[in-house]
This record gives sequence, structure tokens and C-alpha cells, in this order.
Amino acid sequence: MFVFEDIVMLDDRSIQKVLREVDQQELSKALKSVDAEVQDKIFKNMSKRAAQMLKEEMEFMGPVRLKDVEESQQKIVSIIRHLEDTGEIVVARAGEDELVV
Repeated sequence: MFVFEDIVMLDDRSIQKVLREVDQQELSKALKSVDAEVQDKIFKNMSKRAAQMLKEEMEFMGPVRLKDVEESQQKIVSIIRHLEDTGEIVVARAGEDELVV
């Protein structure tokens, strides 16, 4: 079961594909309650300017209901699952052997 925090297991190219599909407002809401590791993984896969704009949006957003944050996270997880189903990204699952060819 893939949860939003598992985004740190995605490789950089996959995260960049996901970011192209995700609405920035949803992303800023989704990142509101996650730990720094997840935020850093997202920010490092964006241009410096885009990362700065996203950080500012999160800052100015103010308090957000946990229900809204979880809703945004679920939308992003759905996008990740769709990209995985279509073969555009590969999600590494815990306990699986990684095949590199």
C-alpha cells in the first residue's frame, strides 16, 4: 500500500514526472503536515524558483484542516498510482528485489 510519505522511495525522475501532473495548490496543501525528509525530496526535484514559490505558498496559506491535507495527499497518491499503472514510473516496494538491466 503506497502512502504519501512513501514518495521518498521514488527516484528523482519519477518525482519530476509526478510534479508535472500535480496541481501546485494541492501539492502545497499535501506538504503542509509531512516531515522535512519528504519536503526536501520534493523541493530538490524542482527548480530553485519553483521550490521557493511553493515554500512561500505554504507559508502564506496559514493553518489547513487535516482533512484537507489528507485529501490533497490522496489525490497525489492517485496520480502516482496512475503513472505506475501506465508504466511511466516505477514504484520500489519494500522487500522486492530491484532489477537493473
